[in-house]
Amino acid sequence: MLGFAFNVGASRGRRRATPSWRGATRDLIARMDPPPSVDRTAQIDRLIGALIDADIWSRLDTVLILAAHGPKVALLNWTGRRDAAIGGGTPVFVPDRGYWCDGLDDWIDTALAPVAGTQFQRNAAMVGAWTRKDARNPAAPIGTITGSSLLINPRNVGNASTGRLNGTTLVAGGTVDTGYGFTAIDRSSSSRLRQIINGRVTGSTSSATSTTPASATIGLGLTNDIYSEGQFCAFVAGGTLSDAQHQTLATTLAGYMREVGVAPLPAPTTRTLPSSQSIALPDGSAPISAGSGMAVTGITRDLAGRWYLGNGRPTRTALLFTRMKPDLSAIDEEFDLTRLGLSSDFAGSCQGMTCDRTTGRIWFLLKQAGSSGDKTYLASFDPATGALAGAPTLVLPGDNGIAFDSRRDGFWIVRDQNELVLYDRQGRPRTGAIELPANSDHVVVVETAQGDYAVGDILVTFGANGAAGSLLRLRTGDYGGPNQIAIDVLTGADSVEGVHIQGNSLWIGNDGATNSGNPPRNRLLTYLP
Repeated sequence: MLGFAFNVGASRGRRRATPSWRGATRDLIARMDPPPSVDRTAQIDRLIGALIDADIWSRLDTVLILAAHGPKVALLNWTGRRDAAIGGGTPVFVPDRGYWCDGLDDWIDTALAPVAGTQFQRNAAMVGAWTRKDARNPAAPIGTITGSSLLINPRNVGNASTGRLNGTTLVAGGTVDTGYGFTAIDRSSSSRLRQIINGRVTGSTSSATSTTPASATIGLGLTNDIYSEGQFCAFVAGGTLSDAQHQTLATTLAGYMREVGVAPLPAPTTRTLPSSQSIALPDGSAPISAGSGMAVTGITRDLAGRWYLGNGRPTRTALLFTRMKPDLSAIDEEFDLTRLGLSSDFAGSCQGMTCDRTTGRIWFLLKQAGSSGDKTYLASFDPATGALAGAPTLVLPGDNGIAFDSRRDGFWIVRDQNELVLYDRQGRPRTGAIELPANSDHVVVVETAQGDYAVGDILVTFGANGAAGSLLRLRTGDYGGPNQIAIDVLTGADSVEGVHIQGNSLWIGNDGATNSGNPPRNRLLTYLP
């Protein structure tokens, strides 16, 4: 013997103690498929426990935490009442962030009709949502899907946060510079309304006469028959809460969001790019003035490497676009109405060109067309036959820049209203409008990573003529839809009319002769991203 005792019991591994979860947590976890991790369960239990301890939990009809670990789990109502569902379209689920709705036909059905609420009552009710979109909303993204007696707009077009609950009176929470975070509306009597932003009462009124709660369900992404774009992280509704309880609710939700990684969308970064090359365009048959070069209102290349330049002008014209040699040494061919077999009704301005690399076709937008000059058409050209591939399709007036997106099998189109919309090949919108800066014009999608540009990034030109043009970069990332991430200021591009990526260079059409640029010459400028 070596003089020590061997303790058999002590050598056995000890079992990890089973956490003591709240009963409501255990009930919820039992319904989750797939089940959460131990760490996620602890996060859930902390949230539920804090609401129970503050006497909030029992006052709630609906708790949807869409920033969940799975798409089905995200639609569970934590209180055990009716679960949410996809109301329409195909909202994009991003793990630990929530559901993004496209503003066209996507929406989430919270399964709560105000009139059927248990804790939610005519004169004692609250509703709130955590949204990640920081930009302005043309319409309220949260509210009953028909009618307008209940709605929340975290940031409207006037940069105000507003809401309405069981009535016609709108309560405002003052000026805001972001729509991110938790916004709630609370009715505590037949006349008193409060607007609460991130737990702080920012607006109230004591003259908001109540009406019977609506019978329509509350939607996320659809309010009063109007769709809205945005990412939704949480939704809560029930009976009225005190100011202190609202503070606890917002703080507790913020803690959960922080733990799972929900954060404000970063503000776009800005940098300046110097031009690396300037190429003067030839006059062709219809220069802006002799020696100033052909008009340029769109740039793309076909699969054979030949360049296509839109030849749009402020007034209607028969010449639509020009094809140039791959090395830009000479004009290959010009395409006017006669060459394309179009009637004089299609005289207009070719604005924006793109190549669908899956078919090889060139697509372009034809504005100021039609007998009255107020129509816009989407047209496709087959380089193999040198002819249009079918009749042009009438689209919304004011459509401008166009870019094919192979990942979405559609076209991003910049509209004169400073909006970005995804279209299909039949000219039908597939998303709602995404807000862009003033004077937005042309667009291209990154197909091969270059410098700071990632595959799938959307680049949109913007800026007033006479000033340095800029390029806005949008990326989907963990938002679910395109989101602004960066701005490139383009030195020397004072009249941007077209954008294309070729090799490791960014190509910009600069219509200086058309728009009094300096110099007054139509050129192609290149930049290294």
